[in-house]
Amino acid sequence: TDLKTAGNLIYVVGYTFEELGASSYLRSHELIGNRVPTVDTKKANRLFMCLSKAISKGLVSSCHDCSEGGIGVACSEMAFSGGFGMRIDLRKIPLGECITRSDYVFFSESNSRFIVEVPKRNRKNFEKILSGVPFGLIGTTTRDKTFDVMGLNGKIVLSVKL
Repeated sequence: TDLKTAGNLIYVVGYTFEELGASSYLRSHELIGNRVPTVDTKKANRLFMCLSKAISKGLVSSCHDCSEGGIGVACSEMAFSGGFGMRIDLRKIPLGECITRSDYVFFSESNSRFIVEVPKRNRKNFEKILSGVPFGLIGTTTRDKTFDVMGLNGKIVLSVKL
């Protein structure tokens, strides 16, 4: 699950919904929420099959699920375990519904989502295999050890050193 190389592309595979009920994020704010993640098994199966095919063809350098803590935790775990920085843009994340808060997009715990690192040379083949399932190219890995996140408003909402 650790990042492998600076300059690689970062994708989110799967839709993000405003599903923060019982999430780590809301719990950290002493809230509960009322909308827990759900799974559409047919859509999830198609997504898993496509992603598995891309991995088996050697197109993927690393992959991490977006369960506990959502995209925010998955990306940060990949960055510190690999020792590379990451720049991501929340506006590029495929949303299953209108979400207006950057923190909700970043920490949603919607199921059947993955953060995927793909070398630039594999972009076309990866995207071809993933056609028919929701995915978005959300950023890149960087040599510097900084984790930068651009919010839904187009401004940096998080910039931290690893």
